[in-house]
Amino acid sequence: MFEKSELSDLAGALLRGLQVPKKNKNYARIAEYSATIFGLSIHSMPQERFHENADKIMIFFRGFVNFCGSAVGLSDDESIEAFEVFFVEITGLPRGDAAMTFSVMDRMAKTQEGIALVKAGERAAFQCQEGRTSKAIAALGKALGH
Repeated sequence: MFEKSELSDLAGALLRGLQVPKKNKNYARIAEYSATIFGLSIHSMPQERFHENADKIMIFFRGFVNFCGSAVGLSDDESIEAFEVFFVEITGLPRGDAAMTFSVMDRMAKTQEGIALVKAGERAAFQCQEGRTSKAIAALGKALGH
C-alpha cells in the first residue's frame, strides 16, 4: 500500500502536469478529480501489483489525462505533452530515461490492449466528472482484469 505522502506527491504531479491557461475555470476541478482518482485507485492496490502492472496503469492514466485535457480545452498534442510531464513526475525518471520509456509506452498505447486501456481511462475520467467516483476508482482494477 502507498503512504499518504506518496499519494500527495502523485496527486501533485498530476496537477503540475496539467498546466493550462489560468482563464480556464474548469481546470482546477477536473485536475483535482484526476489527481484524486489516481491516488484512490492505486492506494488500494498492493505495491507488488502496482509494479507488475505499471505500464498498463500509466497507459490507463494516459486516457484519463487525455479526457481531462480535452475537457479543459487542450489540443491532442497539448494533452500528450501534459501526460509526458505527468509521467516524468510520477515515475521520477530523469527526462532522458523517461523519454525512452515514454516512447515505448506510446507504441504500447497504440496496440489493441493499449487502446482499450486508454479508452477505459477516458471512461473513468468521465465517471469522475459526472460525480460517480466509486465507479471511477474501480475502473483501474476492472481494466486490469482484477
